[in-house]
Formats: sequence, C-alpha cells, structure tokens
Amino acid sequence: MRTQLELASYARTTTLPGLRTDLFYYDAGSPGSPTLVLVHGLGDEADTWRHVIEPLSRTYRVIALDLPGFGRSTRRGHRLLTPPFLIRVILALLDSLGVDRATFMGSSLGASLVQAFAVAHPERVAGLVLVDGGLAVISRLPPGLIPTFIPGIGERNYRGLEGRPDAAYASLEPYYADLSALPEGDRRFLAERVVERVASATQRRAYFSFFRGYFFWMLLSGRRWVRRLKDTAIATTYVWGAKDMIVPLAAGRAAAESQPGARFFVIEGSGHLPQQERPSELVRILFAKT
Repeated sequence: MRTQLELASYARTTTLPGLRTDLFYYDAGSPGSPTLVLVHGLGDEADTWRHVIEPLSRTYRVIALDLPGFGRSTRRGHRLLTPPFLIRVILALLDSLGVDRATFMGSSLGASLVQAFAVAHPERVAGLVLVDGGLAVISRLPPGLIPTFIPGIGERNYRGLEGRPDAAYASLEPYYADLSALPEGDRRFLAERVVERVASATQRRAYFSFFRGYFFWMLLSGRRWVRRLKDTAIATTYVWGAKDMIVPLAAGRAAAESQPGARFFVIEGSGHLPQQERPSELVRILFAKT
C-alpha cells in the first residue's frame, strides 16, 4: 500500500529480529518533546490517525505504528498476536527509539492493548487515552462474532469480499456515524484501502490472529489484568463517539466510572473512529486533559 502523501516524510521502518517483525511507523515531531504513541485497532493501521498526527506533532513526538501483519508491517511465522506478544513489539520499538516513557492513545482493540501495556509496564506510561475501547470494555466475545471466531468460517466470510469493491466498502459503514458524510478524499482513500486489505493474505492472517489471540488471552487470563487496572495510578482518559455502533457509549461510560480518577469525553456526531470523523475534537480533548 502507498504511504499517504502528507505523511510520507514521517515514514520509517525498523526490523525487530527477535520478534520476527519488520515494523512500519510514523515518527513526527521533535525527539525532545514528550512522546505520544498511537496504536490502531483490529483491521486498521497507522493511517487511521492521518488527520491528527500533524497537529499533535506540534506538541508531541508522535509515533504511530502498523502492528505486525497490518498495513505495511510484516511478520514471519504464525504465532497468535496476543496482547503479551504485541506488548513486547511495542516495548522493543520504544527501546529502539530511545523512548523511556510515553503517553499512549489506542483505538478500539488498540485501546485495550495500550491499557494492557500500562498494566505490564506502568513505569513506561505517562498517561492513557482510550478511544472507543479498553480492557474492561472489550472483555468478552460478543455472541454475534462467534462464527467469525471459528477457524475457516471467519476466513470464508472475509474472503467473500474479495473482488466485490462495493461490498467491501459497505462493510465499513458500522464503524462510522455517517460514512457518506466524510470528505471525498477520505471516502476514496478508505475505498482503496479496504479493497487492498481484503485482497491481502498477510493482512487477513493478521486480522484473525489478533482477533482470536485477544479473546483467547482474555478468556484465559484477561480478567486478572482487568483487576490489576485498579493497582495502576496512571491518568486515564476515555473518549467515545456518541454514535458508536460497535462498542456502545454506555459501556465506555461504565468502564470510566469503574476506574478511579478516569475522565470521560463524548464526541458528538462520531462513530467508532473519532480520529477519522471528528479529528479536531479528539485533538482538543487530548490537549484539554493536560
């Protein structure tokens, strides 16, 4: 996939040999500024943050990565992309860049991942911004996704979108309050991107590896990690799209209320991905929290 033209100067790659991963990431802003790490969700990539990287880089050093197997990052082998493994990937990237401590912002399952990172390595985390996700929110497999969880069935449905660009694009609709209201450039980008994604065997494997790896891990040990959240005194901000059709607003509010000191913001007119639908509002919230 091509790099977004406006972000091309920030594009970097690094090899993490011990993790069998070649990682793509954006690195914007001054290395002397506080670091902000952006982590995308399932079936997404660093470009989900394309509208917020530049404004945030005026204050932060912004690092936005493609998780292994997604976007332009590659991985070798078929190990499940469980949170513990992905935590090791993020930690290795930070170590390679000389970043000792950072604020983390994650989207959807990426929010759950950065929260798990904070539980594992609280000394490396200055703060958390959880966008439509989090460990306490996405803690069990929704009944409607059980067929997708079953090997073979999920892949068959996923491959059913290959060669059907209109259907592939329509599959994005639940993630937005109003997909048709996005600027033409965004709609064109998303239409191209989803066709590339469903045609990529690498990204298909990564999708199901992350999806199954997360919920297997949550089933076996995730609840212990959720309980450990109470032992972390990390400043946490939840941000939710008012029209999120993937993870209900009420679930996000309940998670924030269960975590002492957490702040909760609602972005009107946004679905599951406010960094794309309402990027300026998300940036304002991030600056307001400090």
